[in-house]
Amino acid sequence: MHPWREPLRQRQIHEEGNRHHAEHDLERRTKTISSGLARISLQEALEMRRPDFISQSRRRVKCLALQAEDRKRQEVFIRERDDVFSWTGGRGRLRRPKGAALLRRAVPRKEMIQRSKQIYESLPEVQRRREEERRQVEYRSYRLNAQFFNQRITNHVLGRRTAWR
Repeated sequence: MHPWREPLRQRQIHEEGNRHHAEHDLERRTKTISSGLARISLQEALEMRRPDFISQSRRRVKCLALQAEDRKRQEVFIRERDDVFSWTGGRGRLRRPKGAALLRRAVPRKEMIQRSKQIYESLPEVQRRREEERRQVEYRSYRLNAQFFNQRITNHVLGRRTAWR
């Protein structure tokens, strides 16, 4: 049972029984137990209640720092590789091997949009939705034709004259 759920008597007995275990935590707990209105920071509360969260957070921060460092190393590596495999031609210009321009060429915006639309339209759920919409339009036209037919038959039976007969 959690301590905040226990009745008052049981909690007092529990605290008296474990008094010698809690003495080493006294310094941390005095901030909150001594006066119930004392304010503590979020970090202090997390250190008291969830030390595992703090360690996980530090681990994540360290991992992000390592990833950033790795990206910087990759940039340096790519720059050095480009310097090694490119050579200067006449007039001191930097010349690259044939085909290098094609590899580094940016895809035009219109082409990217067109390709994205093509991929989106080929998705099975999109095709199913389009087919369902087409069917709904077809059913709507059938219902409209049936209404016109019923109106025409009703007018014919009642002997009414209509302009579109």
